[in-house]
Amino acid sequence: MFRQHHHFLRASSAFWPQSKPAIPSMEYIQVSDSNGLPDIRPLAPFKAVIAVEDAISSSRQQEICQWLVSGGCIYVMICGENSEIWQAMLREINLSQINLDDMKPEEFVMITTHEGERLRSVFWHAKKHAFHTHVKTDTIVTVHIGNQNRSTDYLAIFQKA
Repeated sequence: MFRQHHHFLRASSAFWPQSKPAIPSMEYIQVSDSNGLPDIRPLAPFKAVIAVEDAISSSRQQEICQWLVSGGCIYVMICGENSEIWQAMLREINLSQINLDDMKPEEFVMITTHEGERLRSVFWHAKKHAFHTHVKTDTIVTVHIGNQNRSTDYLAIFQKA
């Protein structure tokens, strides 16, 4: 039986003294229509960049959104086609998992769409401007929706952003 492997790649900058803000690190996860999803809960809380490169089924899209929200994602930036559909699905899943009457600010997943923007710009936004109002994060999980591993390319883009 053929088994696809997850492609993880961590990129982080050098150690900074305590007085300077932490430099975000990136975890690259390639996702296609057929491979399994790894456990991302140990990375929580984290920000995510969803880079949509190839089409996937709507049921797979819903599975990925559920995986991110349940895994501890608190801020999502979506680039590529159909960003609004991803945004609506993420919002629906997030709101279905919390009691709106007793919602804590840290339970709300912030979502921005970046359709038509370059990946480098989205990474720059993720590193410099995407901050949750109530939760500190130093990890950016890049979910690459694509059939080819582009971890080396994405790492280079992330580092230049």
